Amino acid sequence: MVAMCTKDPVHSQVRRAAVHPPPFVCTSPAHHKKPMISIAALLLLLFVTYPQTTQSFTSGGLTKQRNKTIIKMGGWSETWKDILNGGSKRWKVDDVEAKQKALSHITDATSTSSDTPLRILCPLAGDDQFVHYAWSQGHDVTAIDIVPDALKAMRFQFGENNKEDWSSTSNNNGGVVWKHKSGRATLYEGDMLMKRPELQSSFDVVYDKDSFGALSLEMRQPYCQRLSEFTKSNGIVYVEVKNKESGREFGPPYHVEKNDLMEETSFGGAFDYVNALGEVYPLNMGGMRQMGHILRRGLRK
Repeated sequence: MVAMCTKDPVHSQVRRAAVHPPPFVCTSPAHHKKPMISIAALLLLLFVTYPQTTQSFTSGGLTKQRNKTIIKMGGWSETWKDILNGGSKRWKVDDVEAKQKALSHITDATSTSSDTPLRILCPLAGDDQFVHYAWSQGHDVTAIDIVPDALKAMRFQFGENNKEDWSSTSNNNGGVVWKHKSGRATLYEGDMLMKRPELQSSFDVVYDKDSFGALSLEMRQPYCQRLSEFTKSNGIVYVEVKNKESGREFGPPYHVEKNDLMEETSFGGAFDYVNALGEVYPLNMGGMRQMGHILRRGLRK
C-alpha cells in the first residue's frame, strides 16, 4: 500500500496542549436525563462550559496561514495545571488495569509473546500511565506532547530522581527531548505534527488513547500522515475512541466509529482495518463507552 498522501501537510503546527485530556467535564448519569432546553440555551451552555474548545475548533483558533494549519495553545496549559493541582480529571483514565488491558490487546495484535520488547509510540500522551506501564514491562516507549507540565508529571512516574534519571536536549524544532537513563523511554516536548526524520519507520506499535477522537476534522489528516511516517510497515495502531449516546456532533471528545477512522484522508490512506475490540473497559462517564480498534500499517512501495 502506498503512503497515505502525496501532499505533505507537514507544515502543520500544533500550538495547543496535548489532547489528554481537553477541558471536558464529566457528569454523573443523573445529568443525562433528557433536559427541556432550547437550542440557543444549549449553544450558550457549550460556549460557557468549553470556552477553549469553542475557540480552538470553531471561532478562529484553527487558522490557515500560507498553507500552515495552526492550532493555538489556548487554555490547554491552564487545563493541565488544574488537573495536576487536583481539579477535574476531565476524561483521563488513571486505572492501571485499563493500561494492562491495552498492552494485552497490543501484544495479541502483534503476535508476539508478552516478553518480546516492542517500540511503542504514544502521540499526544499527556501524562498517560500507559507509557510507564509499558516501559515497566520491558518495552521501548516514546511519547510526544506539547505541555511541559504533563510530561514533567509523567517523568515522576518513573521515580523521584528526576534530575539524575533524565537528561534533556533541545532539538531543531524548538522543542525539548527527554531521555531516561534506561535508554528505553524518550519524551518529545513539542508539536506532534512536526516532521521528525529520526522517527521515520521506527515503531512497531502506536498507542492512541483518544488522540484521534479529540482532534477536529481538519487536524486528522496531518495527524494520520505523521503516524503513517513513524510506523513500520506491518506495524499496528491500537486506538481507543469514545462512543457517545448523544451529542455526537459535539466535541472533543468526538464520537468516532470505524468509518471515521478509515476515511481516506485519515488512517484509510495507509492503514488496513484489522479488528474491532468492542468496549475495552467501562467508563465512569454517563452516556459514553470506550471502544477499541486495531489497524495495521500497509507495506511501503
